[in-house]
Amino acid sequence: MPDGSLLVVGSSLPVRDLDAYMAPRDGLAVLANRGARGIDGFLSTAFGAAAASGRPTTALCGDLTFLYDAGSLLWSALRAIDLVVVVLNNRGGAIFSLLAQRELPELEELFVTPHGLDLGAVCVAARAGHTRITRASELIPTIEAGRANAGVQVVEVMLDPDRNLRRRDEVKAAVGRALAQA
Repeated sequence: MPDGSLLVVGSSLPVRDLDAYMAPRDGLAVLANRGARGIDGFLSTAFGAAAASGRPTTALCGDLTFLYDAGSLLWSALRAIDLVVVVLNNRGGAIFSLLAQRELPELEELFVTPHGLDLGAVCVAARAGHTRITRASELIPTIEAGRANAGVQVVEVMLDPDRNLRRRDEVKAAVGRALAQA
């Protein structure tokens, strides 16, 4: 993201990931939204921040956060607000595999919330741009292309929740080993 821009971060996995892995940097304003579940009104917040700030704005959220406030996308996508929304699509509720509920045999039945929805179709209904990516190498060029276009551009990042969990465990183990050696 260019200096002078604004990043609006959704609750759940995105804000935790940035807290764990993002290097501090000057020139980037970062906002986060909290509500009863932390996902309430996220897109509304991102649209308002983009409109009020006048800065290039990118929103980062999970798929359930995006769907939870889809009404805001439907309402705001045609309001001459430039916003790139990066949606991490892990098919719903993958955060619970990182929390204490992970050990419950009923994890899938009680906590994971697969939606089975086509986010591209939601974007078409809202008349917002949409690009689905499956490779990390596509992320930055797709965000930059979205920023170059006017209006709302949604970048849907497809994630495999099981692979993501394994990678997180690998990172934790590597950090543990590094700390043990220090």
